Amino acid sequence: MTHDRETTPRPGPHKVALSLIQTAALDYAADHFPANGPQEPNWEMHRALTATLDSWQANGTLREDSLLLTEQLAVDLVAYLFQQLGDRARMELWLRDFGDQVCQAQQHSHPAGPTAIEILSVVAEDLAVRPPEPAGAERLARIGVPYLLYLRDGHEVEDAREMALTFALWAGAQLAALMHHDAERITAYLHARENAHTEE
Repeated sequence: MTHDRETTPRPGPHKVALSLIQTAALDYAADHFPANGPQEPNWEMHRALTATLDSWQANGTLREDSLLLTEQLAVDLVAYLFQQLGDRARMELWLRDFGDQVCQAQQHSHPAGPTAIEILSVVAEDLAVRPPEPAGAERLARIGVPYLLYLRDGHEVEDAREMALTFALWAGAQLAALMHHDAERITAYLHARENAHTEE
């Protein structure tokens, strides 16, 4: 029996990245002004991402699409950080300090954090040299090496999800801070991003 790899509808990595960042940023904004105490973990985001990754796996594009998703999330995170920190030297200091914190905090057997920091360093170096426009094949290849090594055979969806959630939570926190935890500003900014992407 032949399997049609294109029959399962699947959202693209760019759309998924913006959706994850928006959800995470709005959660951080809500936590900043709690009305009913701390927010619970967003299991809906977890389930939606898992369903997307499952659809990519069913279409045979999980590694490619999840790599592009990771790159998009990392590019957005670095862009938010550059806006807040202002220069490359402060960015490098932040990466070093934050990377140390991540490596100390993530002690389980297969942590996403250290690989995410390695990917983030590649993106930060690239965006410091040129603006965050088209992703070059060289950068994607440099990101792809640690990313694809992180994905374990038989656990690709689980590992891709962990990496995407790690970046989404970091990017969401930075965007929420950049927008002063204003939910309307967060939503308007990301909708404008999505519309601009659609029109390209």
